Amino acid sequence: MAASPDALRAHARAAGAREPAQSPLEAVNALLGDGCISAARVAAAENVVCAQIAQNITKVNSLRNAMEAAHSRDAHATLADVDTLLTRLATLQAHVRAAESYVSEITSEIRGLDTAKRNIASTIVALRRLQMLVSSVYQLEQLCADSQFKEAASALQAVEALLAFFEPHSAIQVVVQLRQHVLELRKRLATMATAAYDGVFSGSRWTAQGTQLAEAALVVDALGPETRTRLVDKYCTAQLREYRRVFRAADEAGQLDNVPRRYAWFRRVLRQFTDEHADAFLPDWRVDCQLLARFADITREDLKSVLIRTQPTLTVDALLAALHASVEFEQQVARQYGLQFDALVARELGTSEAPSISSVFVPYLGVFVDAQDKRLAEMVASFAQAAVHGSAGDEPISVLVSSTELFQFYRHTLEKCAQLSAQAPLRELADVFAKWLQRYASDVLQPALNTRTGDAAEVHRLCVVLNTADYCITTAQQLEGRLAEKLPEGPPTLGAERDTFSGIIAAALQALTRALSLASENAFGALVRPERPWTQLETLVDRSPWVDQLASALETVGAVVREEIDNKRYVRSWCDRAALFTSTRIVQCILRLRPIRARTAGQLLSDVGHVRTALLELPRRDTLGGGDAPAHAYERHVERNIGRIEPVLRILAEVPDEAPAPARVVEAYLDAAGDQSLSNFQKVFDLRGIRRPDQAPFIEEFLAAVDRTPNLPTTSALSALDLDPASDSYALTDLVGRSDDSEPLQSTLAGLVTATSGVLPRPSTPTGAARALPDWKKFGSMFGVALGRERRQ
Repeated sequence: MAASPDALRAHARAAGAREPAQSPLEAVNALLGDGCISAARVAAAENVVCAQIAQNITKVNSLRNAMEAAHSRDAHATLADVDTLLTRLATLQAHVRAAESYVSEITSEIRGLDTAKRNIASTIVALRRLQMLVSSVYQLEQLCADSQFKEAASALQAVEALLAFFEPHSAIQVVVQLRQHVLELRKRLATMATAAYDGVFSGSRWTAQGTQLAEAALVVDALGPETRTRLVDKYCTAQLREYRRVFRAADEAGQLDNVPRRYAWFRRVLRQFTDEHADAFLPDWRVDCQLLARFADITREDLKSVLIRTQPTLTVDALLAALHASVEFEQQVARQYGLQFDALVARELGTSEAPSISSVFVPYLGVFVDAQDKRLAEMVASFAQAAVHGSAGDEPISVLVSSTELFQFYRHTLEKCAQLSAQAPLRELADVFAKWLQRYASDVLQPALNTRTGDAAEVHRLCVVLNTADYCITTAQQLEGRLAEKLPEGPPTLGAERDTFSGIIAAALQALTRALSLASENAFGALVRPERPWTQLETLVDRSPWVDQLASALETVGAVVREEIDNKRYVRSWCDRAALFTSTRIVQCILRLRPIRARTAGQLLSDVGHVRTALLELPRRDTLGGGDAPAHAYERHVERNIGRIEPVLRILAEVPDEAPAPARVVEAYLDAAGDQSLSNFQKVFDLRGIRRPDQAPFIEEFLAAVDRTPNLPTTSALSALDLDPASDSYALTDLVGRSDDSEPLQSTLAGLVTATSGVLPRPSTPTGAARALPDWKKFGSMFGVALGRERRQ
């Protein structure tokens, strides 16, 4: 490979070469001289340069040869060093392999010594344990011969432990012989222990006290679970043999009415076991629990057969008595052993789950549910026939006694069924409860809402019905909570039944409003037909006689409502209805007084003010509850309803009867009503009795005033005023609707309300004239302007 220029220069410097003293340009200038350049001079310079180049080439070649020679000497020295190093490494590896061989020989001898040591130690241990096994087997044989059960049990356990040690050496002849001999001794011990138990079991009445059974139990326990199970089964079979014979399902003693005797018999067996037989068995065997599990299995099958055979003639009393005895027995066992009865039986029978004795009655509990259904039918029928309120000598009541009796029966029956049965009968019973709650509302409470006279006794009865319905709602919710506790998975609800009683409350409030209507009939009759006709009114008085009569009727009914209704929010709800009813009837009566003169309007305006005061005083602040907010809401409700007629009366009172000026009428209207509705403006003339042709100047003036004041509202309190006194908007049924501040009522039971009033409610909707008012106003404005121009011309 050719060396780089830098490398060559480096070698040159190392060899003593010198760097050029001047640059090529200077060298050329030196060769050519300072004078004129001629061909001869150039040729001479060229020769000099060529000579120098040849000389430099010679030097370069000599330097290259010297460098290659030096590099060859260095490579041969390096290869020699590598060969030496490899030779030394090979020698070292040979020494390592030799050392490993020596160490392996040494460690193999050590491992051999360790293995021999372990074998010697295990052999010594095996020989010692073999010696112990031989001596233990011999000792066990001697104990068997002497019938020493307690010591034999300990010796047998020791022999079993030693035999377990020789399990890997089971092919050795000595071990095989010893194992066979131990099996013979086990059979011998089992025979001896069984014979000891059989000797005691054979008697009609035996006791473990003073016998070897306690020691024999140790032997049986040492012999293993198979022998123990066989012995316990034999004992339980012997103890329950008499039970199977006496209480057979086909005999009289095995019938439902003798179920308590079954449990009494078994309780005696358990007491006998505890007092006399328990010492014959070890506590870990749980022989009493085994007895209990087998007794439960036998009893369950017997009762199942009895129920299938006697199902056509099964009576509620016999079924409940047997079920109650079974449940009581199971609860007693659960308390005694600290474990649920079915879990205890399943554990002793070796199954994942086992049905309880009382579970056999569950498919037949429909008889119990049917009996409660019949009982409730009788109760509701008797409640419907009884008087809703007591006689004069009876103490006043707040709720019907029948409702408390009904829910007490519900609570008692629910708890009884929850104690005696599973979930399926409880759900059926819940359906029965819901059914008879509906029937109680329709057969007992609903008929009591009829109103005929509106006197205090009738109002009291209606209040009692309302309180009863409210009590039923609260108690039904509590009953629903109890059902949810008993049936946590998918609990039944009584929402429909609570809605039914909410409808009864709404109907009761409507009936109370109807009672107020009957009580105030004379007052409204005096308003329409006073002793002195309204046309003969000469002077204004503070208030008319009909106002006092109406205030008396309001206070008569209101006092009973405030006193008798327990839930005061319904007092407020009734007061809302009373205010709406009163204002509606006043409007209806005033409409029948047309034409209304100025003096009549002034007197009616004063009377309506007194009615407002009476309505505001109808509820007491302590009956509203919740502070000032309900009182203010009620005041707004009264003002809103009275405000339907006051603007018209104020307008009519300010306008003179003879030749009223249009400007004055319009001014009075805008001050009182303040809207731009032409239909509302015409209502004033209809009440005054002005004919339509005579209304043209007033309409023109009104439209002109509207044009001058374009921001007037389109509606006012007069918009709700219907001039037909027989209109559906004044029907009593409409008063069922709630006010803005009253509680919402259940719409699903509006049928109960309409059945009481006998009139179907109709929603109030804006009439076609009211909807077309803006177009009519524009047309009237244009017509009035055109008419005014024509007159001016």
